[in-house]
Amino acid sequence: MSTAAPKLELGRVGEIVPRADGIPKVTGEFAYSSDLHAAGMLWGHTLRSPHSHARITGIDVSAALAAPGVHAVLTHADVPGEKLYGLEFQDQPVLAIDRVRYFGEPVALVAAEHPEQARRAAELIRVHYEPLPPIADAETATEQEPLHPDRPTMGHGYRDDPRPNVVRSLVIRHGNPDAEGDVSVSGRYEVGIQDQAFLGPESGLCVPDGEGGIDVYVATQWLHVDRDQVAPCLGLKPEQVRIHLGGVGGAFGGREDLSMQIHGSMLALHTSRP
Repeated sequence: MSTAAPKLELGRVGEIVPRADGIPKVTGEFAYSSDLHAAGMLWGHTLRSPHSHARITGIDVSAALAAPGVHAVLTHADVPGEKLYGLEFQDQPVLAIDRVRYFGEPVALVAAEHPEQARRAAELIRVHYEPLPPIADAETATEQEPLHPDRPTMGHGYRDDPRPNVVRSLVIRHGNPDAEGDVSVSGRYEVGIQDQAFLGPESGLCVPDGEGGIDVYVATQWLHVDRDQVAPCLGLKPEQVRIHLGGVGGAFGGREDLSMQIHGSMLALHTSRP
């Protein structure tokens, strides 16, 4: 005699399905990646560029290193592996090398006993900039010298564009609307930039394993892609970098790119502390 397996009840169209993490998020009880802690943990802070476009002529970290509670101050010279990373093209410096290309580009890292000590130490770092004219629209960018001289333009599975600074150029045509319609209207349309407004800040916890590897706890969209970008920059094998999913407050594509993964790992490995 056989017994039929119970039928699995799934949500139906129009039916409200309870969200397991809904109440903790709206009540402020949800644990995001910024809520993670470990014994002996240091706090990291990233010094970012105040310029949209500038040449870096020098960086002096001596005052920051001497500040109370500081355990490390790192610049591009301290990146142990590849200097560049990227989701599809390796064109983003881990830390700015000789030029910053956007407002807020990471320039230096600080690890300290307290977050306020790290922030104050970062203010003591002296970065000497020579401001350059910013490039604020796509058309102007294609008329400038390449931002990345070693890769003036890059294809995206399509043919390379002859213009500099073009990642992807694609024309879509479907049918012949002029032949079908009584009236044909053409024009130029521009839309503004939109960004996601997900819950939870870009933060995480990086824990050295004592054998040269690292465990990274972070809110992200795909663990394996993060690992494949982080490992080369740390000079490690992929199996030495373990990415663990922290509490995610949404992503919507906004967590595809790395945020603090490499920076936190560099500080943790340099200090041998989380």
